[in-house]
Amino acid sequence: MKRNRSIERVLAWKMFFWGPEYKTLVSIIPPLSVVRLIKRDPNWDGELQLGDTFRIGYYSVQDGPNCIWLVDAAGRYNQTWDQQTIHEYFEVVEMSDETDIFGNFRPQIGPLP
Repeated sequence: MKRNRSIERVLAWKMFFWGPEYKTLVSIIPPLSVVRLIKRDPNWDGELQLGDTFRIGYYSVQDGPNCIWLVDAAGRYNQTWDQQTIHEYFEVVEMSDETDIFGNFRPQIGPLP
């Protein structure tokens, strides 16, 4: 049977992603994990405050695992971040055990309890 290399590439991204400059492996945060903002850049406008809590949304097949959607407390997909800056500005409060990073056939993410 012929190997399907495109599926193997997607499955390999499930755990790690090559970071900027392709020098380091960055761990992919699974969807439904809870993250908290711990560091703020002075150039940002007043939209995000220290201590804001978000859920990681499902990754898009078109964008890949480097485009992270943050889901706010109301269940709205709020902003996008990349893997490198999410690890720099956020801390993981609760790590999810979700195995489907793209959310195929999964219900939409609801508000935080």
